[in-house]
Amino acid sequence: MIPFITDGEVGRLLDYAGVQQSVAAAFESLAQGRAAIQARQRIDCGGVKLSSMGAIWLDAAVAGTKVYPTVDGQFSFLFNLFDVADKRPLAVMQANELTRYRTPALSALVAQRTTQAPQKLALFGAGVQGRSHFEALVRALPLKDVSVVDVADVSRWCAAVSEEHGISVQTATAAQALDGADVVVTATRSRQPLFDGRWLKPGAVVLAVGTSLPNGRELDDATLARAARVIVEWMPQSSVEAGEVVLGRASKALRDEQLVDLPALFAGRAPWRTSPDEVLVFKSVGVGLTDLAAASLVWARRAAAMGEQA
Repeated sequence: MIPFITDGEVGRLLDYAGVQQSVAAAFESLAQGRAAIQARQRIDCGGVKLSSMGAIWLDAAVAGTKVYPTVDGQFSFLFNLFDVADKRPLAVMQANELTRYRTPALSALVAQRTTQAPQKLALFGAGVQGRSHFEALVRALPLKDVSVVDVADVSRWCAAVSEEHGISVQTATAAQALDGADVVVTATRSRQPLFDGRWLKPGAVVLAVGTSLPNGRELDDATLARAARVIVEWMPQSSVEAGEVVLGRASKALRDEQLVDLPALFAGRAPWRTSPDEVLVFKSVGVGLTDLAAASLVWARRAAAMGEQA
């Protein structure tokens, strides 16, 4: 019988560092032609959307698809994992935890490769993805100060994680948060820009992860115009889904020569950074390869744990 792996088990088996390593390996394979991405497909009917996205990763001998409905703005994810060496299905797993881990793990990977000793994080949005990004980044980077911007009162959460991690975490206005921020995360559902890009310090890295819709954006034209480069996961998908790309091109704030995707960076066809003063943007919409990288790690760790118990 094909096992069904719950979110609870997925959460117990994953950690941000492990997912980051798996995601990096998957993109290395993609850069070498040893992996492929299936772009997101969406259909809708009567206010209900159904989306699917997937990938093949030959070096790990796996393939898979994530499927999820969107109803009243709420998501529920499933992932179907296959063994391509043995030509058989391996598992069906709930994928809410996969999604919670894989996006911040990728953001942490990009931040590590584009920053040097960052100390201040500006976090816009303290929902599930915002808090997950905090947890991933505080483990991956030498952060000492975090300013959180949210429409809700998140002061109690800030106090709790400040004590837990031994760093300063406090609520702030957008201008206060961006003052001196080395890394900026936008993890909101806003379809309008969250701040004035002129407030970014030279050398800042902006990780925009909040929307995958072409008619919404968290970053303004000033941010895009200042960016030496805008990094995306995979150009075929990002060029049609990422609002920052679609709307930035339309407004002429974003030029094609600013754009580079992760396969090009992992293949060494472009550098991650050329100057310490460059403003860099990473725009994530979510791709099936990161889901597959996380799912394959769940399967490998579950198999190892069951072997130890046998």
